[in-house]
Amino acid sequence: MPSRIGILSYGLLLTLLIGWRTDATSSEPSPAELTVPEQRRRFQEQELTTPNQGGWVFAPGNAPRIIWRDVDEVRRLHPQLEFQVRWFDADRQEFPKPGHPGRWIASVTGTAPNGTPLRRALTFFAFPANIADGSAPDLTVAFPKFPGPNASGAWTEHQAEFTRIGGDLLRRALLGSETGAILIAGLFEARPLGRPARHVESASVLNDAAHLALKLQQFGLSDRVRDLRPPRPLDPPATLLHEGSWEAAGMTPDAKARIDTLCQAWAEDTGEPFVTLVARRGVIVTHRAFGSDASGEPISLDYRCWVASLTKTVTALMFSQFVDQGFVAWDDPLSKAFPDFPANDPHVPTFRQCLNHTSGLSGHGDFGGMKNPHLENIVLNGIDVNQPNGRYAYCGLGFELAAKAMEMLTGKSAARVYDDHLFQPLGFGDVVMGNASSDGEFTARELAILGQWVANRGSYGGLEFISTATFESLMPQPIRVVDNGYTEDEGLGLHWVRHRKTGAEPNSKRPEDLLFGPRTLGHGSFSSCVLVIDPEQQLVIAQVRRQSGARHGEWSPKFFQTIASVIAPDAPSPSDRP
Repeated sequence: MPSRIGILSYGLLLTLLIGWRTDATSSEPSPAELTVPEQRRRFQEQELTTPNQGGWVFAPGNAPRIIWRDVDEVRRLHPQLEFQVRWFDADRQEFPKPGHPGRWIASVTGTAPNGTPLRRALTFFAFPANIADGSAPDLTVAFPKFPGPNASGAWTEHQAEFTRIGGDLLRRALLGSETGAILIAGLFEARPLGRPARHVESASVLNDAAHLALKLQQFGLSDRVRDLRPPRPLDPPATLLHEGSWEAAGMTPDAKARIDTLCQAWAEDTGEPFVTLVARRGVIVTHRAFGSDASGEPISLDYRCWVASLTKTVTALMFSQFVDQGFVAWDDPLSKAFPDFPANDPHVPTFRQCLNHTSGLSGHGDFGGMKNPHLENIVLNGIDVNQPNGRYAYCGLGFELAAKAMEMLTGKSAARVYDDHLFQPLGFGDVVMGNASSDGEFTARELAILGQWVANRGSYGGLEFISTATFESLMPQPIRVVDNGYTEDEGLGLHWVRHRKTGAEPNSKRPEDLLFGPRTLGHGSFSSCVLVIDPEQQLVIAQVRRQSGARHGEWSPKFFQTIASVIAPDAPSPSDRP
């Protein structure tokens, strides 16, 4: 997604520049000069790789060596560290070395500096010896709008060089990275579908499943996983999103016109396109796309956007089904799902602490998130210095661990769990879940359906996903942490959302100062996507966009003020419920 790639690319460039200046002007501290938590964190950040760039895709019998990317740092942190490498093929059969074509997983084991087991796993691909040159795809890189309207004429004159370099870089990336090996292995194993592959059918998700199957085999847990049951039939059915009159929605006659007019002016002023859906009592008040994409084409209602930290809400709703069905309890420690974790250890957080930001952990997307086959093991390698409930620290790592727990309990990749047990039952399209805390991609309608699920307290239409008692356990409640006495309401993937009336005190919690009810729920989003639910008024507000756009701080309050102003006072409830 362009906005996210731009942000990450800029961040990477800045990191490289700062790192270069740091290396040039300062010396690295020795382990003795670091605190134990700093030592643990540095070890957790160490990655395995191959000695040469092209080692990830190779001829059978020519397996690469595996080394630490920063071997000097590892030696400083743990001079006696040794690891063993075992090779497994696509059928999880072990061989001394890769001797036939196909996917290979290098399973790496050892002992971490804190004495816990070290587990890592990497994907490689051995290509067939008789592969035909004619079967290779054309990897020419196209630049449709090269070089852009404001570029020098010299750029156009050198377009052929950009094309050659782009193609060369792509080939190097495929042959010289684990990402490339994962893609090639997935394509090697795939069979034609007769349609575009969905996210859960992607090479990346197939790779997740391959690693999970091997991990369960190595732990002896392959036969101990169990299926998550489907949602229960619900009669009478809960409210679902549907078309209806403004009277049935309990809105003013001009509600749609006023919301749409505000959104149209917002999109025209900022040039940032978005889709808005507002519903009350399940009746869709407005569902409309505003603005055009980078090519000048108007966006459609199925405009799919990165929702950033709203992904945490999705993960919490998904994980609540595991609690509802007795797989785990909120206050169970991570050892309930991960065999290597010690039981009854105060350093090990609970699932509740993982989802309410009191786990003691930190970071967003660190260590590869749920895509890392052994993410929980990296956390374990620093668990001896972890302090659950010591402080409140907004963190995504706990949500990633919840996703890894779902894998271990069901034997399904996390992406498949979301799709089978939440997205498909709710009728969603091809949702992409890059990680469990900050990398989901949704449409406005999909977010609104999740919002109605929350407004219905865990049900949608004729399906009950969780009981009302389990749903209540997701709600914000006071938490108190040890270090600073912090006490505030915090939910599991949900927060109280307070939009205040014009002229109200900035931090007021008084109901008379709020646009919506005092128990309005939602979550923030770095991309400024919106999901707001006022259960008392049965109001759902969803908006997807790919970035905030200019003057977001001016338009966003007007947006919510407009919605609040078109809710009809004392409107009677509709008698018909679909």
